Amino acid sequence: MLTTLRRHTTLALIGLAACVSFTSCSDDEDDTVSYQVPATYNFENVNYSGQTARIAMLDELNNYIKTANAGAPLDAQKLQNMYSNTGQPFSDASLNASGKQLKNKTALTAQPVFEQLLTDVASASQNANTNATNGTAGILTSTTDNTKKYFVSAKGVEYGQVIQKGLMGAVFYSQAVDGYLSTEKIGPAVDNTTVTPGEGTTMEHHWDEAFGYFGAPKDFPTNVTDTKYWANYSNQVNLALGSNKVLMDAFLKGRAAISAKDMKAKDEAIATIRTEWERLVAASAIHELNAAKNNLADQAKKSHYLSEAIGFVMGLQYKTDRKLTDAKYQEVRAAIGENLYNTTADNINTAINILSTTYGMDSIKGQL
Repeated sequence: MLTTLRRHTTLALIGLAACVSFTSCSDDEDDTVSYQVPATYNFENVNYSGQTARIAMLDELNNYIKTANAGAPLDAQKLQNMYSNTGQPFSDASLNASGKQLKNKTALTAQPVFEQLLTDVASASQNANTNATNGTAGILTSTTDNTKKYFVSAKGVEYGQVIQKGLMGAVFYSQAVDGYLSTEKIGPAVDNTTVTPGEGTTMEHHWDEAFGYFGAPKDFPTNVTDTKYWANYSNQVNLALGSNKVLMDAFLKGRAAISAKDMKAKDEAIATIRTEWERLVAASAIHELNAAKNNLADQAKKSHYLSEAIGFVMGLQYKTDRKLTDAKYQEVRAAIGENLYNTTADNINTAINILSTTYGMDSIKGQL
């Protein structure tokens, strides 16, 4: 267990004493507050069921779109219903009755983008039972592993991967860093006194909801088996990025600090999560770009990995103080291109280099 101490005193000599890790020192009061940061996310009154529901909704949406990989045409209305949770579209009845949806938690400017992507994948999938070529939508089969089959557009884009990775950014990442970790949701004006059984204070609850969108089990990163979405990708790039421990420690530290009324430590944890999660998004994009570069001769895999990269890069737009400017975002997208049949190794390297330079990853870009 990590122990956090905060000493308040009016004695100048004691005020000069060193503060240990996770400690706030002040001379406003003469009380002593100590608290422990647990090794796992086991706090009282934790509830992020809404986030768990939306993760499950994306699972079902993604699995349905993947049926096109086997040549099945997709129902356009069902896709829109799954996005907005209308008309009981999910096989899990609890999701239909949850009152939750992906659409209303998507970054506002991105909602029409994903509605259009869902329309496009449904339309193109009417041709899913044919072989894809440059200019014709259909199924691309890997030349190195004929069990790998991907439905792509006429330009070689696997819509399903763009949608899945894109919603990871426009919903999960955006809601966490620009929603629940914002001043509006977790700042000094937010109630941190009144405890609602099963949810804690409003501030505690908002913190838990941010953690829920990360998709990590409570004993992450010791347990990496049950990871979902962002936690899963954190584990994939962790060897080079070191994101697992940094992010989980910050989530643990911040939640413990809120309960102990240590707002300085809470704010430090917020800053760490916002910075490191953005780096994780960028690293995930580089990870997929590297995979595409390693499979240039296999168009099915190349399209698959480039489509994932496109979705991740889209996600970098959904943080207000993002490091990747709009101009640099457009440069990355232009490098990847619209027609993935035409994307070259030089194009991919250009995209990687823009991202790695922006996020200080030049020394590790080849390891991601």
